[in-house]
Amino acid sequence: MSDHFSGPAVLGDPAVDITDFYAFASPERPGNLVLIMDVFPMATSQSYFSDVVTHRFRLRPLTRSAGSVTCGAAEETIDIRFSDVPEETAVQKGHIVTSNGREASFVVGKPFEQDGLRVFAGLVSDPFFMDVEATLRTDILGKLSFNTATNTVQFRDVLSIVVEVPVAPIVERFDGVTLIAAISEIVVTRRGKPIRLERLGRPEIKNVMIANSARDPRTRGVELRDLYNREDAFALSREYRSLYESRLDANLAFWDGLDGKTAWPSGSDGRHPLRNLLMDDFLMLDLGQVFAPGSFLDIERALIDNRPHESAGGRWLDDDILDELLTLLANGGRGERLGDGVDAPTKPASPTFPYVREPNRRADLPLPEFLRS
Repeated sequence: MSDHFSGPAVLGDPAVDITDFYAFASPERPGNLVLIMDVFPMATSQSYFSDVVTHRFRLRPLTRSAGSVTCGAAEETIDIRFSDVPEETAVQKGHIVTSNGREASFVVGKPFEQDGLRVFAGLVSDPFFMDVEATLRTDILGKLSFNTATNTVQFRDVLSIVVEVPVAPIVERFDGVTLIAAISEIVVTRRGKPIRLERLGRPEIKNVMIANSARDPRTRGVELRDLYNREDAFALSREYRSLYESRLDANLAFWDGLDGKTAWPSGSDGRHPLRNLLMDDFLMLDLGQVFAPGSFLDIERALIDNRPHESAGGRWLDDDILDELLTLLANGGRGERLGDGVDAPTKPASPTFPYVREPNRRADLPLPEFLRS
């Protein structure tokens, strides 16, 4: 389910549960980058952003070499914090600070703009779409079981943070490099050091690629997602990296075999060909390209084919990430397009800022089946 409920730890505090992360060239203002972090699955009008954590976007330059990329050390960060909500009011305020010296305050629920910087935070319709139960059936039964075409998050709401910034200062900071890596994080600071509670780069890495512990003898029965959430996406720990690799190898091989064919033969050591690419768990974007919907995984596929990429990459709000991922994993994108039959969110994205859509405010929705069970 993208990154909703991505581990036992975040179940105890939905305000620190990142449900989705989007990064794309602005469709409204060429030369600008849009970053969106959604939190708090199944949020309501009574839901608020946590006032004890920092919501952080991190960007780094990428150097491409043959079929891989390497992250540079330079980094651009954007931090957003929120105030407590006084008892006598329902108004929550936010504050944004960027590593290039920008700083501003804003009110939740109201779009804010200052000198090219745009910010919005508030309750919105959940832009994610997926048949979660069908994905779980497929994972458990070991065969394609996408026969219900039901959007599990239909009419659900989340809390969303939308930031739009000019591209030029970022490219200048990265010495002219336009190919970048982007992630979202939630951190708390203790004794001057950040403690990561949750992070998200590509969707479904934790809930599909890492969640199932039954197939890998080395990590069978071990819940890795909380541990993975605390890792720095740009510097995985040497102590635990091999555990994530082993889990990925086993589960990637499973998803590859769902169509009865092998698109990605594993090496003699069990290494799956997509392991390293997906272990670099961040969205890839080219800031020199213009907005184009449906570009999710375009840069990754170009890396696999060892050819130049032709789009901005990243992830747009309406990109059908489940279909793209499933097709890539099962047949390498060279066969039938596979999917769950759910092709659009509850409310399609807006082409203008803040791009997310007004909340549904539905109080009559039952708990999803996968949570009840």
